[in-house]
Amino acid sequence: MKFIYPALISLMTLSATAQPADSDMIAGLTALKKANPTEAESAFDKVVSSEPGNAKAWYYRAVSRMVQGDHTGAMDDLDHLLILEPTDVHALLRRAEVNASTGDTNGAKSDLYKVIGMHANGPATEHALFELGRMAMEENDLPTALGHYDRLVGIASYNAMAWCDRGIVLQALGDDDRAIADLEKAVEMDPTLDQAYANLAIVLFRQGRRQEGCHALQQALDLGDHSVDELMLIHCDR
Repeated sequence: MKFIYPALISLMTLSATAQPADSDMIAGLTALKKANPTEAESAFDKVVSSEPGNAKAWYYRAVSRMVQGDHTGAMDDLDHLLILEPTDVHALLRRAEVNASTGDTNGAKSDLYKVIGMHANGPATEHALFELGRMAMEENDLPTALGHYDRLVGIASYNAMAWCDRGIVLQALGDDDRAIADLEKAVEMDPTLDQAYANLAIVLFRQGRRQEGCHALQQALDLGDHSVDELMLIHCDR
């Protein structure tokens, strides 16, 4: 599973009289920003060696290792960071990402539940709910997925993807009217959501609303979603 957590890399403002560890930190962050994770890891190595209590250095070295596919090294860094800072939600989200990448779904879920248990709302909680919902969908546990998305739209009603994902779950559950409402809301908020149009078409066809369904499929196709080609041929070929 590939998480879609936004990049948490930003250059930090440090004083003009920076200490060596500060210079290494800047070098590491700059290398990450330039997509050079090997160089970044080397710089963060120096920081954690000279300042073992520097939580940010452990975090960014873990990120550098993740980019390189070093899951074991990244996990070691994140485990150490969470000993230093047990409530660091960014570290928990990254560790969940590593666990998911290595097939440890239970480990990933555990960290995601910790995040939503710490904060009632906010970007980290929204991200955790998205991932928990998608994991439940992959396991075909639709009621659990719906529960996560219900909570998500409750705290992030401005997020079109939240409405889209809940609409997809409702479509899979056969709750057509609610699915249509959510998917139409999603495309109203973000007209580029091709998956919302595709799933909306499925529900519309199920209700016998062929013309509307074909229009939705055409919208998805116009956005570059060629996965709907077969549905177009079946339902809309003239």
